[in-house]
Amino acid sequence: MQNLVGENLEDLVGVLLILVVVFIFLQLGTMVMLLAAVRKMGGNLDRMRGLVEQQGAPAIKELREVLGEVKDILRGARAATENLTGVTEAVRSQIRDVNSVIEETTNRARQQISRADEVVTHAIKRMEATSRLVQESILTPIGELSVLIRGLSSGLNALFGRKRNPVNEVHQDEEMFI
Repeated sequence: MQNLVGENLEDLVGVLLILVVVFIFLQLGTMVMLLAAVRKMGGNLDRMRGLVEQQGAPAIKELREVLGEVKDILRGARAATENLTGVTEAVRSQIRDVNSVIEETTNRARQQISRADEVVTHAIKRMEATSRLVQESILTPIGELSVLIRGLSSGLNALFGRKRNPVNEVHQDEEMFI
């Protein structure tokens, strides 16, 4: 049973680690795409700078707003990374706690089973000894006494008993049978 629990925990840890790795790669992919987008924007910004200067202040204002949004996105991505790291550490800690609780419970269960086995074995031995003692001390002498009494009874019946009529015995046996 411990192997089954251990395998389940190992499978759970494996699945959780795979999920963490997948999320980290997804986040990394998102960050790379954001980085590529930001770099592409940077190149485009230089070209657009000349146009912006030509077109005026309203376009510069819009560009500043877009850059602010990109910064917000990057802050959100950074916060998500930190949260995912915190969650991963919390999961690892919980798994360690669960493993230690299961290990402790398993050890205690083994000890209790061992104690129960000792108690049952001791009780069985005492019951066998008691049975042997009853057989030797009580039942054997009673059986011998019973045989002796039957022998005496048969002997006394043979000496002092009346002879019965065999016809009456058969008739009585038939009445009892019916």
